[in-house]
Amino acid sequence: MLSFVGTNFHGWQVQPNLRTVQGVLSDALGVLFGEKVKLIGCCRTDAGVHAKEYVANFKSSKLFPLDNLLKALNAILPEDVGVKKVWLEDIGFNARYSVAGKLYIYRVFPSHARDPFLEPFLWRIPYRLDVESMKRATELFLGKHDLSGFAKLDEEECNPFVEIEECSVEEKDRIIEIRLKAKRFLRYTVRRIAGCLIYLGMGKLTVDDIKEFLNGKRCPYTAKAKGLTLEKVFL
Repeated sequence: MLSFVGTNFHGWQVQPNLRTVQGVLSDALGVLFGEKVKLIGCCRTDAGVHAKEYVANFKSSKLFPLDNLLKALNAILPEDVGVKKVWLEDIGFNARYSVAGKLYIYRVFPSHARDPFLEPFLWRIPYRLDVESMKRATELFLGKHDLSGFAKLDEEECNPFVEIEECSVEEKDRIIEIRLKAKRFLRYTVRRIAGCLIYLGMGKLTVDDIKEFLNGKRCPYTAKAKGLTLEKVFL
């Protein structure tokens, strides 16, 4: 299990000539094990998205004491990635398919004030938000929906139906948190649902608009990546 600050990463998945979390972690494991390591992550993340909990797995023909592996990885990884826990899993475990669910939190700060300690982890907007309207609209997303209008589908993610277990809005110290939990999400889905709720709160979008997106119309409202954190992975 690891965590990372996504600000200076081009997402999780390895991309040629770009700094990615998978690339950095694979390189570190390769140094320690002396062989190329195939690393499987629990999901892809967009460039700039953060993770407090992220699960990945790999297989190796070589043994490495777990306590030593944790220390060694954190000694050579850059400061914006940290390994929190390592353990042995069953041979059939696959981080992408074996996890039971993921909780994302999107943080938005409706204020002209700026806190540099928070700025990298939220979307600060100069608008007041109607939080009660946002809360009521979350009910639209609960349950199983065809989320084609909120996603970028590719050959690997051809099933557009997603069952959302939690969709809620909370306000904490003037920061508004949009919480979304499901076993799986489609690409851009969380950021676009967050974008809809935020623009609804601004008064620039209506509930009827959101219903049209849920019926297949493409949603053009994508919240900024830096406000999104993969908060917890359920095993």
